[in-house]
Amino acid sequence: MEGVKALFFDVGGTVFDWKNTAKEQIEALARKRDQAVDSDRFAQTWRSEMFKIHTQVRQGNLPWMNSDEMHLQALENMTAEFPLLADIDRPSLVASTWHHLNVFAGAPEAINRLRNRYTVVVLTILSWESIVSSSKGARVQWDGILSCEFLGYYKPSLQAYLKATRLLGLKPSESMMVAAHEGDLAAAQSAGLHTAYVNVPEEDNMAEGFDPPSETNFDIEAQDFEALCQKLGV
Repeated sequence: MEGVKALFFDVGGTVFDWKNTAKEQIEALARKRDQAVDSDRFAQTWRSEMFKIHTQVRQGNLPWMNSDEMHLQALENMTAEFPLLADIDRPSLVASTWHHLNVFAGAPEAINRLRNRYTVVVLTILSWESIVSSSKGARVQWDGILSCEFLGYYKPSLQAYLKATRLLGLKPSESMMVAAHEGDLAAAQSAGLHTAYVNVPEEDNMAEGFDPPSETNFDIEAQDFEALCQKLGV
């Protein structure tokens, strides 16, 4: 796309399939203990609880923490609803899930193609450690990884997008946010970035703190990663 020099990728729910990774991990624990668990409800609840904490941190109502700490606190909040969590190593569950995320088919290849024309960088609320580990495991190569834990602002605060572009020496108008979440893209758009929506196989409810816009008018809308590459000219 003319004028765009860098792509900032959301990854949790856009490149990495957090939902099925979480389901697989809790199902494995349940089998070991011969217990039943609604893995879909568990995954959705974990994500929702984490975003409640994320919003409080972003608004300054809780001390600053990274997403691993948020996910751990979320698990602690869920023990009454999911008794299985009471007697497990919860930090290990956080690491085995969020540091070893499954990748959506086609994403690694698409990112490599896009890097031939653009600087391609992660911009995520997830911890730096989790994305380094998950990217290495899935063989996803980036030009850089920006975690909001180091920016001092969490998306969807506009300062997160603006600081990310400044760190690359770019204007917002020279940058594009790529995500599967309309709320993330709407916030980036408000900060002056171009936007690309990419459809992925798993629906991801990010309502907590990422309110979806009433209308969508993104620069690019792609049905999958292949279409995203084509629309971005690679």
